[in-house]
Amino acid sequence: MVDNNETTANKGEWSEFYVFLKILEDRKLFAADKNLEIIDGKYFVFHKIIRKEKDEVVKMYDLSESGTQVLVTDEDGNTLKEFDSTTLKAKTLSIFEKIKDEQGSSFNIPEAQELMDELLCTKVKASNDKKADLVAIIYDRISKTSPMLGFSIKSMIGGASTLLNPGKTTNFIYEVEGFNGDIEEVNSIETNSQIRDRVTKINEYGGHFEFRNVSNEQFDLNMKMIDTALPDFISSMLLDFFTSEHRTVAELTITLSKNTDMQEKYGLSLTNYEYKIKNLLDAVALGMVPSKPWDGFTKAHGGYIVVKENGEVVCYHLYNRDEFRSYLYENTKLDAPSSTRYEYGKLYKKDGKLYFNLNLQIRFLK
Repeated sequence: MVDNNETTANKGEWSEFYVFLKILEDRKLFAADKNLEIIDGKYFVFHKIIRKEKDEVVKMYDLSESGTQVLVTDEDGNTLKEFDSTTLKAKTLSIFEKIKDEQGSSFNIPEAQELMDELLCTKVKASNDKKADLVAIIYDRISKTSPMLGFSIKSMIGGASTLLNPGKTTNFIYEVEGFNGDIEEVNSIETNSQIRDRVTKINEYGGHFEFRNVSNEQFDLNMKMIDTALPDFISSMLLDFFTSEHRTVAELTITLSKNTDMQEKYGLSLTNYEYKIKNLLDAVALGMVPSKPWDGFTKAHGGYIVVKENGEVVCYHLYNRDEFRSYLYENTKLDAPSSTRYEYGKLYKKDGKLYFNLNLQIRFLK
């Protein structure tokens, strides 16, 4: 049962619980194209949802029987409760509206708390060993098998969410050559777009940015797992982001393909760059974290579930992976997080050389 204390969670966490309820209600999720539009006739059938609750207790929600009954069992198959999913529709819609309308960073939803109690859920966000947001057994209509898969969940409710969270681990280090101005003058710029204005001022004083390395060795290695030159590509896109009007990943990739230094060094086409950048976005979306060793495999082996602003829940699976990659590529942008928090955007000297850090954050357009 839920604790007597009020259960609070943020929009993203409540959205994960909303996805859980939608699957219990519909027993399937439709596939989406690169524009997040439902693909008619293409859907994924869910047979069981596996939740790891408090104290590592595992509960199974069996949807495999015809009808509307949901059978809640423990890990050994013992029945804990039977639940009629026809009661869910109105409550689930009400919960969605509360998630959408709530303005606080963390909040309680009484209707959701009641359902948690009914469904024997002891927490909003169900953790699991695969580190996916939701683990389920789905019926694979192509292979005629029922594999257990992990899904990552992203919510569009309440504004644009991040794909790659910023951190000190996502700083890129540039050596500044030829600078003949005053360091303190640059570092004291405190405008609304201070990082861009500082970079502009450095350029005005003859400064030239040369990428040297990623501040975090593990993130560097993770990117090189995708492509050995990927840190170089991202460093160029990041510098372009802070020196131009380009914001979206697609725009910045086009600019990267036109960069004369990159053309001379690598000789790649726009198609080549698009493929490599999509690989990065795909890896981040499905489990690659900058600070942790990555083996090249996804942690969310089933795919990616998106909660749309209108309450629709759609799914990208292995079979529509190209649509998913295009969705990420065409719907993300770079952003500038807090320079104080993540320690970037100031000139500094080290071993007699002058350096400047820029931070990588990737956010959805909406």
